[in-house]
Amino acid sequence: MLRLDMNFVWNIVNLIVLYLLLKHFLIGPVMEVMNKRKGMIEHSISDARNKEDQAAELKKQYEEKLAASSEEGSRLIEEARIQAKAQYDRILKDAQEDADRLMADARKQAEADQEKAMREAKAQIAGLVIAAAAKVVNQEISARANQALYDSFIAEAGDFHDAGSN
Repeated sequence: MLRLDMNFVWNIVNLIVLYLLLKHFLIGPVMEVMNKRKGMIEHSISDARNKEDQAAELKKQYEEKLAASSEEGSRLIEEARIQAKAQYDRILKDAQEDADRLMADARKQAEADQEKAMREAKAQIAGLVIAAAAKVVNQEISARANQALYDSFIAEAGDFHDAGSN
């Protein structure tokens, strides 16, 4: 049967006192340390989430800036391409105008040279006619002399014409 003796009661009292002492000196401080540690961990997790959110925001801003700079680069390239095309067209137009002006100047010079050659030819022909007339006046008029004069005139005019065409 059950018997209660004093040792058993003292054992129970000792256990209760030991429990109270352990609770006050061991379990209480350990629980306090664990609660502080739990708070620190929660705070660290909260900070990590905040930093992750900040990093995500910075990444988003970076990607937006990268996209904007890419668009800006494309726009600058397109503007440069348009300016280069305009400059190319202007240079081409200037070159065409210079070529047209040079061709016009060359035509005018050729016409002037041709006109000068014609004046010189007319002057030489007039000189030949005068020389032929002087020979006719100084010589007797005969058919044979006229034929010789005519042949001489044709020969001189032919030499002049051959020299002018070269």
